Amino acid sequence: METRLEVVAMALMLVGFLLFNTMETAIVGALLVAGGAYAMILPKLIRSEGSSTR
Repeated sequence: METRLEVVAMALMLVGFLLFNTMETAIVGALLVAGGAYAMILPKLIRSEGSSTR
């Protein structure tokens, strides 16, 4: 599941980078890159918070 999410996030970032290179869709590309990066980091943040013991 996590590997599939990472693949989707990387694809989202790649499409975002491609759209960012064109002037008309720069903001859409930037949002896709940011969303992909967030999707890559979010599972690691959730896992690290859940595994810590207090």
